[in-house]
Amino acid sequence: MLDSILGGGFEVARAALNGLSRRQSAISANVANIDTPGYQRRAVDFEGALKEQLSVGPHELRTTDDRHFTKTLTGQVAQGSSDRTREVISERNDANTVSIDEEMLLLVDTQLRYQALSQTTGKRLATLRTVIRGG
Repeated sequence: MLDSILGGGFEVARAALNGLSRRQSAISANVANIDTPGYQRRAVDFEGALKEQLSVGPHELRTTDDRHFTKTLTGQVAQGSSDRTREVISERNDANTVSIDEEMLLLVDTQLRYQALSQTTGKRLATLRTVIRGG
């Protein structure tokens, strides 16, 4: 309801922020268990679910001109680094599949995405607040 009143996009932003938060929790668990024998790395891939949500309903992408990107191409462009297939080959004797280098890179990526999305959403809310107050 609020999303339709405010012009849309907030529900998607909320879902994305929640997904990024869950990914950060999984990364934290992976780093915390770096020395746990047999620990299997946890991953959160919410981009696929978010794309499915965007392809249904009022947020569906439409092309009105032949020069527009197609939905498939847009999906390919929007894919993040976390969509990569990861083949885990543990070089450790304890069968732990956590790579600290990969986790740190993914953590930085997740933090940057979260920060950018939260700032953009905050600025949009500030703009709406200014419009409502009239100045």
